[in-house]
Amino acid sequence: MSDEKYIMSSLSNALDILDLLSKRNNIGVMDISKEMGISKSSIFKMLYTLEAKGFVRKDYDAKYSLGMKFLEYGFNILNNQSIVEVVMPHIKEIRDKHNETTHLGVIDEDLNVFFLIKESSNASIQMASQIGKKMPYYATAVGKVLISDNLSDELIERVRGSQFIAFTENTITDSEKFLEHLKMVKKDGYASDMQEYEIGLTCIAMGIKNYTGKTVAAISISGPTDRMTENKKTLLSTLKAQTDSISRELGYILK
Repeated sequence: MSDEKYIMSSLSNALDILDLLSKRNNIGVMDISKEMGISKSSIFKMLYTLEAKGFVRKDYDAKYSLGMKFLEYGFNILNNQSIVEVVMPHIKEIRDKHNETTHLGVIDEDLNVFFLIKESSNASIQMASQIGKKMPYYATAVGKVLISDNLSDELIERVRGSQFIAFTENTITDSEKFLEHLKMVKKDGYASDMQEYEIGLTCIAMGIKNYTGKTVAAISISGPTDRMTENKKTLLSTLKAQTDSISRELGYILK
């Protein structure tokens, strides 16, 4: 509990005004004065100072609302927030809960997938992935999610112009079949790599959105196909909860 003797009453009152404006937009000096039990002259001086600093704005009706300074601060917080720092505890939680290898993956401008975080399972059979190693978007669950969520006319043409290499007999090697497959990924909200990169291993992934609504990364869980198939429903439930939580932390408002 704070020590009241250190609290500056004028600053505290100004912060209370801001808190009031965050809940009730476009209100005047009289209403604020009545709500807070402080004289109109004192309220006016605080509002004048806050307006001069950009924290509040006054419209033509002399009604006040929060200023653009808060938007600026909000963007600064979001931009300075490292996605790795935000995601790391979630990745560890998933790995600890299911004992399956868990990754944070992104895609670069050349459509290469690479992992920023890897938390390994202690099981004997696990995915032989490496942080920073480039992987093909069309043979990985992470790549499928990131492509499907950001699909544009330009990206479609780049997919059509890609060279597809068969890593296993399950790898999709036809661009039109891959684009059709992405429709299912988009509809389902997750992607699977069904032994398309390594025989015996399956991966599922879901995307992470930032404050603009753009899918900027994905979390994947990888393991032996039989175990992943058996536990798929539980794994998807965990992925959904964790990716939604991370997206909220990055400023995305879930619909």
